[in-house]
Amino acid sequence: MAKSKRNQSSPRPGKGGKSGKKTAALAKARLHLLSGEGIGEGLRALASLQLEAAIAGLEGNNVSPGAIHMARTSIKKVRAILQLASPVMPRPLRDDLQEHLRRASSRMAQLRDSEVQLQTLDLLLVESHRAPDQFASLRSGLADVAKQRRINDVRQIPRVIASLEHVRKGVPEWPLDALGGKDLRRRIRRTYRRGRTTLDLCTATRDPDAFHIWRKLVKQLWYQLRITSPYWPGKAEDLIAATGKIGNLAGTERDHTLLALTLAAGPKSQESKLLQERIGKILPGLRKEALVEGETFYSPKPKAFVAELDL
Repeated sequence: MAKSKRNQSSPRPGKGGKSGKKTAALAKARLHLLSGEGIGEGLRALASLQLEAAIAGLEGNNVSPGAIHMARTSIKKVRAILQLASPVMPRPLRDDLQEHLRRASSRMAQLRDSEVQLQTLDLLLVESHRAPDQFASLRSGLADVAKQRRINDVRQIPRVIASLEHVRKGVPEWPLDALGGKDLRRRIRRTYRRGRTTLDLCTATRDPDAFHIWRKLVKQLWYQLRITSPYWPGKAEDLIAATGKIGNLAGTERDHTLLALTLAAGPKSQESKLLQERIGKILPGLRKEALVEGETFYSPKPKAFVAELDL
């Protein structure tokens, strides 16, 4: 089975040089509350840091893989913050913010996918011990698509930044002062419970769509654990590592699925057929390993899971 190359605690690096160094610096934007600060104040600060990092990374219409990955990751982090804040945030405001974040992320989705499919192909060839020359034509086609997406999607970046700026400018006014530790505990318990229930569905049905939903719930919990890490025993290091490992496996499954769909929709060739067959053998193993890890992680009941969260 293909082993994932993702970093469980940090995004994939960008390209080398100044762009890569800038992306690495932005990746360090804080995502944990500080002991002693108000919860509402802390969540506003974290949201501002993540939005500023995303906007700065896209400056100059930067469409490098690292910048796009960083921006989309920052958006996911802000979504996790909004989910924690939802008990005291008016629904119309929350819906408006989520829509701007969704729009910004979707404008970069195809660019992200084209780059990831190229990376996944390279990983697949290395781990299946295939001769790269045999698949040079196919790889060249994927590389051309990724290059064309970068050319085409440059025009999307100002729109992405505009959506992120809209959210960022309103952060100081987010009405979060009434948010308490009990609210966060309930939200994390809810996320955990939904993940646990969806895991049962995945195990019972082996439905790829249910697995995809579960992957998102695990990622959501991963961010929530990181945000509240100072209030967990051992700063939640074991919990963060466990959810990171599951997310890593499930994310790799998603990347391989995307590549398989692209190959199936593209020109028919012996090389394409070989890769699709290889991916078909890999996917069940990735799903099974993720589900096994999930069964262990989600064994406590929701109330027991949050019992040691000191908020």
